[in-house]
Amino acid sequence: MDRDMNNARDRQSFSRAAVVLAATLLAAATPVATLAFETLDQNQDQFGGSKALIGTHEDGSDVRQAQLFMAEVTGSLDQIEIPVRAVGNPGVSLLIEIRDLDGFGLPGNVLASFPMAQGAVPACNTTACVSGSDYTTFTWVTVPVSPAVSVTANTQYVIELSATNANLDIYGDMTGRTVNRYEWAGVDNEFTYDLGAGLSYVGSIGHWFSTNADRAFKTYVNVPPLYTASVQAPINLDGSSNFKAKGTVPVRFALADHGSPTCSLPAATIVVSRTSGAQSGPINEDIYTFAADDGSNFRVAGCQYTYNLNSKGLGAGNYRVDIKIGGQTVGSASFELR
Repeated sequence: MDRDMNNARDRQSFSRAAVVLAATLLAAATPVATLAFETLDQNQDQFGGSKALIGTHEDGSDVRQAQLFMAEVTGSLDQIEIPVRAVGNPGVSLLIEIRDLDGFGLPGNVLASFPMAQGAVPACNTTACVSGSDYTTFTWVTVPVSPAVSVTANTQYVIELSATNANLDIYGDMTGRTVNRYEWAGVDNEFTYDLGAGLSYVGSIGHWFSTNADRAFKTYVNVPPLYTASVQAPINLDGSSNFKAKGTVPVRFALADHGSPTCSLPAATIVVSRTSGAQSGPINEDIYTFAADDGSNFRVAGCQYTYNLNSKGLGAGNYRVDIKIGGQTVGSASFELR
């Protein structure tokens, strides 16, 4: 917390305009690269002009710091990084919390809480650190979030740091006192990070207020699989294929996860439907399976799903095949039998 924090204006809401994550999913055979499983979601990596102080104020009240951020993907927040250090001897652990927002856009319910022992926080007790003139020599500290916190795209959350009952005091300029505090590096421009703001809390004031600064932080989100399957030859993607209704129709699909091709193919099943005529609708698998088939289960050959349809049992008409993973349709293809 900067010494001029008492001049900061009070706020009731710090919500920023939501940034909609535009993700173009695979719609054709050519994949579009998007997210990986583990992704660096939010990244405000600048610091050097500001540092937020955490511990006990000279008046004996609790001093906490926070940074609002907006998740841009849906998944599990399982790691953060923050540039922090200990100056002097705070004497208690640094408590790191992930919170949601209350109705006023301020820190709300605790979603995850984990103390970091003072010995695990890099220390700096040079003259420049103690005097407060050193803003730049911080170290990024990796903080696992376990259990992980479920986050939703375009939703704001809070990283909050506290050290309740730390040794007096964050300034150390009272007679007979030394500096004892934690510090969180950042910048003195609240518009550096557009999707959130830095906040401070002092017990004697009794509420959160803006610091006109942004703390440095990184958030990592584990994104669940998002599968899309594209049909492969001999079935055409545009549905123009036609086959004789007296043999085999090879059905092959390639899989992508978040738009990136993958050869890690989970179990998948096929659903066949007639799309024209009086008997339109899903078809019982007994009609289109061969003796060598495993019911409606796709086989995996190389880096593709494959299934040989018995077209004799289907007869002439227009058909659609769907591939399902975990009960969800992830791709389709159409063809004609004549």
